Formats: sequence, structure tokens, C-alpha cells
Amino acid sequence: MSKSEIIQITNTMKGLADKAKTLKGDRLSIVQLEIYNMNQKLRKELNNAIDRKDHDVKFLTSQIELQTKYYEFYLKYVESKLDSMQVDIEKSSKDERLLKQIPLNEMRTAQANLYAEQYQNYAWLQKLDVNVDDKLKSFADRLEELAHYTSAALNYSLRHKELLQSQLDGLPAGQTDQINLEVSYLQRDIDTYSKALALLVDTGDSLNINTVELRHELFIATGDITHDLLSWAVLKSTVISWANQFSSWFRTNSPNMIFNVFMFVLIMVIARILAQFTQTILKKAVRAPHLKLSNLMQQFIVSMSVKMIFCVALLIALAQVGLDLTPVIAGLGVAGIIIGFALQDTLSNFASGMMLLIYRPFDEGDWINAAGVEGTVSHVSLVNTTIRTFDNEVLLVPNSKIWMEVIINRTYERVRRVDMVFGIGYKDSIPKAEKIFEDILAADERVLKTPAPIIKVNTLGESSVDFIVRPWVRTDDYMDVMRDCTREVKMRFDAEGINIPYPQRDVHLHITSEQAAAIKKDLPDA
Repeated sequence: MSKSEIIQITNTMKGLADKAKTLKGDRLSIVQLEIYNMNQKLRKELNNAIDRKDHDVKFLTSQIELQTKYYEFYLKYVESKLDSMQVDIEKSSKDERLLKQIPLNEMRTAQANLYAEQYQNYAWLQKLDVNVDDKLKSFADRLEELAHYTSAALNYSLRHKELLQSQLDGLPAGQTDQINLEVSYLQRDIDTYSKALALLVDTGDSLNINTVELRHELFIATGDITHDLLSWAVLKSTVISWANQFSSWFRTNSPNMIFNVFMFVLIMVIARILAQFTQTILKKAVRAPHLKLSNLMQQFIVSMSVKMIFCVALLIALAQVGLDLTPVIAGLGVAGIIIGFALQDTLSNFASGMMLLIYRPFDEGDWINAAGVEGTVSHVSLVNTTIRTFDNEVLLVPNSKIWMEVIINRTYERVRRVDMVFGIGYKDSIPKAEKIFEDILAADERVLKTPAPIIKVNTLGESSVDFIVRPWVRTDDYMDVMRDCTREVKMRFDAEGINIPYPQRDVHLHITSEQAAAIKKDLPDA
């Protein structure tokens, strides 16, 4: 297009602008649209003319400066119009807002487009070697301010929409219409602010404005990862920004942080030394004879004391670092309730373990019969008891099972009575048998003199005369004495000719003469 044609388009636009001053309503809108279309055509030709090597610098400069004046006027008009439309829409009812919102949003988008095209005007002037640094700086400040305002408005609309949507979940179906209307209104704002912010951010990048935070807000709103968002310039700016923030934070906080870490380590080291000292003192204290504490109780007191020291030290150390312990303690309380419901059986075992600690029905090394299991206690914890059976099986029995049933402790007392029963024949001598029993018990050094052994005739059985033989022995000798004594009795009875009868019965048959004759008749002849 020639220079004359550019002038012609410019004059036509001036005429239309003068005509528009006397028009209203739809006719004004039509003329304004025509002016806009002609201006877009003019800008396209100006761009082509600037790219040509033989362009008329003075002419193009005057045309573009005229463009900048027009756009400054349009920007001020749009800003004034937006303010008045915003005031009007805020006074309107919610139903009227949706209708008035459409031109308002169109105006917001037009404002962003005007900023983009005004920047292009300044860029053209720079190509023509016109110094526009001062104007461009002022323009960049205004654009950055508008971009941040648009970002804030977008963020507000998003938060408000989320709040309204959260209220919808708890409302009946008949009460949601008004909120849904408000959500629709906010969604239109979100779409408009997102579109406008995207245009402003693109223009801001050309002006070397840091738009990383703005693009982040835009990504949250739209969820779109555009090419610009992943461009090297934005990524580089993001990395540099994060690095600068981290460097600033580290310089500010590193002395205090190093001191806090040092204090944390120092407190835990002191706690460890104190725990070892406490453990040594308590081990000696709980073994005092007058306390008569079981091994389990001794281990429990020492272990819990050490753990309490570490827990208190950890809380103090965390407070020194700067952690607020109030929510931590509150969280532990809530977690304790939840865990309590989830681990009811475990807590029952724990409570039973505490009862075993307090009442001490047995200790490690005792021979017990509990929960249908018999053996030696090898270990007791607050949750379960480990029992080693005599055939060397290891059983872990829950403490609640043991505490809720009868517990037989066969080694609780230091002295036990061995109950044995021996039988002799009715034809054998009772005094002789008694003398044998007395000699066997007297010869065994493990049998205690006091209390004295009991040797008595107990019952007259069907096949034997039964004696009870009950010597007293130390608990550790119980099984050995019972087995050795039984062996010795058998050997002495054999040597002395005393029988150990086994169950027997004499059967007598009474037959009548008629039955005898019948039996004889049935017998075969000899």
C-alpha cells in the first residue's frame, strides 16, 4: 500500500470518529466497529511498511505517534468506562448482573488488547530509532500494575467460587439455585480475568517484566501448560528467582538455624548422658532387698524412666528449634484416641501386663500353668508373656489370656510337697512297707526333715492297699525326688518280695443241675 493510501485510511478514520460523536445506540456501535476494523488494516500496513528497507522514516514516525496518542486516549476511556460499569453492576441485582457482566468482561479483554497493541506502537518507534524509553518505562509500570490487579482479582474469584461450591454440598436441592447463579457469575469473571492476564503476561515478557508469579496464578486458574509457561526464559527466571529467594533466606536464617541445630544436638547428648546415669542408679535402687520387686517390675521401671527422659528431651529440643508444640501435643491426643479404638485388644493386653506387674503372680524363670499352657517363663513384656515348654517349644501368650484365667505358679514357694501313692498286696506286711518308705526317704538328702514326711495307709482298694508318701523338698528338687523315689520303691519292693498288685477280679459261676445236664448233653462224646 502506498503512502497516499495510508493517509486516505487515516483521514477516513478521522471522519468516522467525528461522525461517531453525534451518534448513539446501535449506529454508534456500528461506526465504532468500522473504525476498529480500518485501524487494524492500517496497523497491518504500517508494520509491512516498517519492514521495508526503503520506508519513509519521518512519515511512518508521524503515523505511529498518532497511533500512540489514539491508544492513550482509548486506554483512559476504557479505564473510566470499566470503573463506571463496575459501580453500576455492583448496584444491580444478581439476576441483572449476568446481563451486565457480558459488556464488562468484553471491556476487560479489550483493555488487555489495547495494552498489547500500544506496546507494539512503542516497538515500532524503537525500530525507527525514536527514543521512547521514558514513555515505555511509564507504560511498563502501568501494565505491571494492571497485571497484578488482574491476577489478584482472578485469585479472589477462584477462592470465592471454591467457598460457594463447598457450601453447596450441605444444602438441600431447593436452596442451591441462588448459589449456582453466583458460581456462574464468578466463572465468567475467572474466564475473562484469565484471558486478560494471559495477554498482559505476554506483553509483560516483551517488556522484561518478571511474570513468573503471574504465570503461576494463570496456570492454577486454567490448568493449561502453554508453550510460554515452559519456555526457557520463564524456566530460567523461575530458577533464578528460587535461587535468589533461597540465598536470601539462607543468609538471613543460617546463623539462627545453625545455633538451633547445635542446641538440638546438645540437648539430645545431655539427655543420653542423663539417661545412662539414671539407668545405672535405678538398676541399683530397684534391686534393694527391702523393695522386693520382681525382675519384670525392675526392667519396667528402668526402661520407662529412660524413655521418659528421651521424650522430655526431644520435646525441649523441638521447642528450641522453633517448633510449636501445641498442635503437636493436640495431634498426639487425637491420634491417641484413634489408636485406642483401633488397638483395643493390644491395650487390653497392655492393661493386663500392668496388672501382672503390680500383683506379681509370677516372675521370669518360674514354672507356671496358665491359659492352658505349662512351662517356664522366659520373658515377660507389657503385651505378652513368653513361655518355654518342657519339650523346648516357645509360646507367646497374650497377657489378657493369662490374666483372665487361673494362674498356677509351681515355683512360687521355695518348698513343695511331693505327693506319691504306692500300693501293696493284701497279703503283704504293712509295717514292712512303711519301714521301706521310711528308709528310702531318710537316705535321700534332698528330703527335708522339717516339715516331716507323711507315710500313711490311705485306702483299701479293689486290688491293693494304697499308701500316701508325702515328703517335703526344695522346689528345684521336686521332679527329681519324685522320680528317684518311685524308682527306689520299685527296686526295694522287688528285693523284699513285696508285690505291687495290678487290678484283678475273681469271677464265680453258679450253675443249676438242669443247666449242668443240658451242657453235658451238648458236649461231644469222648
